[in-house]
Amino acid sequence: MNICIYCRSELPSKVPREHVIPQSFGVFTPDLTLDCVCSVCNGYFGSKLEWPMLNQSIEGALRLQFGLKGVVGGVGTKGVTPTVAEGDDWKGVRTAIRTNKDGKRETELLPQVGARRDAPEPFQWCLERDLRVEFGQQFPKGSEFRIVGGRTFADIERLVQKLVAVCPTFLYGGTMKPPFNDDGGQIMLEVEYQMSRVVARCLCKIAFNYMALTCGETFAISREFDDMREFIRSDVGAETGRVFVKQKPIIAQEIITGQRGTEGHVVTLEGRPSDRTLEVQLALFNSVPYKIPITREYIGHHYVRGHHFDLETREVTELEVKIAGPNFDPSKITW
Repeated sequence: MNICIYCRSELPSKVPREHVIPQSFGVFTPDLTLDCVCSVCNGYFGSKLEWPMLNQSIEGALRLQFGLKGVVGGVGTKGVTPTVAEGDDWKGVRTAIRTNKDGKRETELLPQVGARRDAPEPFQWCLERDLRVEFGQQFPKGSEFRIVGGRTFADIERLVQKLVAVCPTFLYGGTMKPPFNDDGGQIMLEVEYQMSRVVARCLCKIAFNYMALTCGETFAISREFDDMREFIRSDVGAETGRVFVKQKPIIAQEIITGQRGTEGHVVTLEGRPSDRTLEVQLALFNSVPYKIPITREYIGHHYVRGHHFDLETREVTELEVKIAGPNFDPSKITW
């Protein structure tokens, strides 16, 4: 009997394809998918895990470099905060990054107010939605204010009236020239990121999918994976010990040369009976490399496999993965 590898419900004859790497991170050939995930779990992952990851992770922000549609850093965004990284007047201003209809990145200044008591201090920036009396009370008469963001003059007027209400000593002093212009000018941004529980669960889901793809659905429904399964599907269990950030790249040549060889996704699976660990290494856009232990109760043979998802050609190729022995020379590995 075929059952879902996540909820263990019986599968009908047809189920939606579950993509190992969510399609929001690129469509590739061959299309690596699973047919062992029920429609309920598939729909749950799309709305409750994958959608938040697009908006709340550093990987979600990196999508925009490749013309993939989305918005990161908006007013309601959690986990990722892009800000202007340069300029005395503009440093720290909250922004949103999006792709336009032509697939190009655009940076939008969110409606906000900046304030400081005197010139040597940096501006403190407050989004319009967070503008309250408590903010105004920090800045006595004579303080300097900035109002930025918004798409129309009406947006600025609204911000002015709101600021007057929370800070009666405010005096309007005109507008500032934006830090970038409409003819292709660029500005450096800084992105602060804190991984949320939902992003950790989505990363674990990708890792679990890859394990099921490479080892098979019968292997994936083994009881030794129940703890990880419950964390991904039912949000049960501790977050600690699920996802670790590696200090070195996944690809051996990048460790040797110190240079990135790809901007594509990299994923590997290793089963180590020596420490009973079955572990996935994952780096979307070859950016932040993660180690994700699927189980620490692994009793199989030593197993390694890996794939590279090329974002330029949109092709998937299998990596040449080798077990390091006493005569192992990583400089001779090709991929």
